[in-house]
Amino acid sequence: MFCEDALGMSLASSLLVEGEEAEQLFRNADKSRKENVGDTTCVHGIIEFSNHCAKNCSYCGISSSNCTLPRYRMSPAEIVDAADYAVNKLGYKMIVLQSGEDPHYTTEMLEGIVKKIKEKCKLLVFLSIGDRDYETYSRLRKAGAGGVLYRFETSNGLLFKKLRPGTSLQTRLTHLKWMRELEYMIATGSMVGLPGQTFEDLMGDIKLLGRLEAKMATFGPFIPHPATPLAGNAGGTAEMALKVIAATRMIYPKMRIPVTTALETLGGENRKKALKAGANALMVNLTPMKHRENYQIYPNKFGSKDDVVAASDSAIALVRSLGRRVCRGWGPWSAAPELAPICR
Repeated sequence: MFCEDALGMSLASSLLVEGEEAEQLFRNADKSRKENVGDTTCVHGIIEFSNHCAKNCSYCGISSSNCTLPRYRMSPAEIVDAADYAVNKLGYKMIVLQSGEDPHYTTEMLEGIVKKIKEKCKLLVFLSIGDRDYETYSRLRKAGAGGVLYRFETSNGLLFKKLRPGTSLQTRLTHLKWMRELEYMIATGSMVGLPGQTFEDLMGDIKLLGRLEAKMATFGPFIPHPATPLAGNAGGTAEMALKVIAATRMIYPKMRIPVTTALETLGGENRKKALKAGANALMVNLTPMKHRENYQIYPNKFGSKDDVVAASDSAIALVRSLGRRVCRGWGPWSAAPELAPICR
């Protein structure tokens, strides 16, 4: 159930406000965040273990058609070691394992990676590995994975088809449906500022979160990559991404809303602004330094040159500077009640 009249205005006008009205939207979203999910802000990690991809999405710098990008794959042992260090040395309790859609990693390989990580670490494992079949996601769930980061990118089916040749929005939504049936925690969302995207599309994106029963909403500005067909486009703005975050908080007051790396990449104080506009989570890049710059879904990605320890400390310091507590996990939830928040 979502409220179309958040802040006494329609969802559409929430996205159209400017100036002081926009600042009021952000303040109201921050108030809703405080009242509904409190002052705990979670700091999660992400390990980008492969930049190989079988898909040729028109917006993505690691698409199969980009022949200029140095490619890499982390071995299963490297992935497990990176997770082990993040959890047992740096204190992370939730990590996203992300890659391009890379068939090199078979179901058996991924299953083994998840099992070994769970043996060494007490954490919530999220997967962001794209389009895999039901059996794969079922086996990975049984192996110990608890969440999926699987964005629908846009709720406009025609636009989706243009952005992701050879795929369909309906297939994407079907996958999300059975991921939910497998009792994964769903993190999903869209890009803001795509070429051809309308305000109606953005409203549709926000509404779709409710139908998908998502637990985490991820909205970031579209950033064009110079080696893609969309290189000449203007891209999304931080201001619109912040308004989408704020509107989402007003409509889904209990939802977890992270600050996306794309928003951080646009610079300024966008990380802080997002946390003051309804967001309540940060993601730190934990990929080994030798690979990090080559996970180039868009150029100049935030955190691609930062030392892991320094980046973690910076995220924690920002949260504390806002007078909030730091949580390194997710908190109790039905599929992993043993994972209580780790706050410090």
